[in-house]
Amino acid sequence: MRHGFLIIAHNQWWQLRELIKALDAEGHDLYIHVDKKAKDFNIADFNGITRYSPVYFFSEYEVFWGGFSQVQTELFLFEKSFQQKYDYYHLISGADLPIKSNREIDAFFEKNQGKEFILYDNEKLQNDPEISRRTKYYHYLQNYRRRYSQRWKNEFFTLCERISLVMQIILHVDRVKDLDWQIKYGSNWVSITNGLVAELLRQKEKIIKVFSCTNCADELFVQTVAYNCGFKNNIYCPEDGMTGNVRFIDWTRGKNGNPYTFRNEDYQSLQMSKDLFARKFSEIEDKGIILKVIAYLRRR
Repeated sequence: MRHGFLIIAHNQWWQLRELIKALDAEGHDLYIHVDKKAKDFNIADFNGITRYSPVYFFSEYEVFWGGFSQVQTELFLFEKSFQQKYDYYHLISGADLPIKSNREIDAFFEKNQGKEFILYDNEKLQNDPEISRRTKYYHYLQNYRRRYSQRWKNEFFTLCERISLVMQIILHVDRVKDLDWQIKYGSNWVSITNGLVAELLRQKEKIIKVFSCTNCADELFVQTVAYNCGFKNNIYCPEDGMTGNVRFIDWTRGKNGNPYTFRNEDYQSLQMSKDLFARKFSEIEDKGIILKVIAYLRRR
């Protein structure tokens, strides 16, 4: 089987190099999008670091958390990698690491070939009104609310966004009331088949129409297309303690809407996890746990 690893990165380049080296294997091709805003990235630092895997670098978009720029970046990577027709496309971030060896990862997807590894969170979708508001109303300023270093600018655009939402509520706006898709929600980090990537690209125009003014659309568009466009029955049902998207992410200990950053004391739980990948890690907060995981993978 052939695998395309699509990596979205914006900082911590030593850590990104370690991630690339950890995924280096025959049949693994790496497509890396470096945030256009990154000022200290030097592509020369990545020359010759893989033995088997070709590595392709891109810097097409300035990426802003929660903005449609995240969806644009993901679609861009799917489009670029789709030219090579992989069995699986794995969307991960530069803050992720594999926690199983390449041999184990390959064997797992060989065993479960044809399944779509997508995490759906139906409980949160039903109980959190914020998620339904993401598509119901127009979020014109979602790419501006978090893009400025000056706090007052971000607060100004956030205020404007809130005023816009209040006006839309008063006017009973519902921009998806006639949409023939049922909106679904979950993690944006997925491992999906060539068939589903083909469908995402086929639906690209509609994705842009539905989600370009949607807040945090990266957590909606893959789930929505998979559920509504013929892939619902192929979605992997987790077993043996695995997660639907085979990624170990600790939201319980996370803060301010961010996942927990793993540290040295988490090494055993990472070792025991049934999942294939984990996020997130930080060379600034705890470089030691990254070194431990890498050493563990090499032993396996």
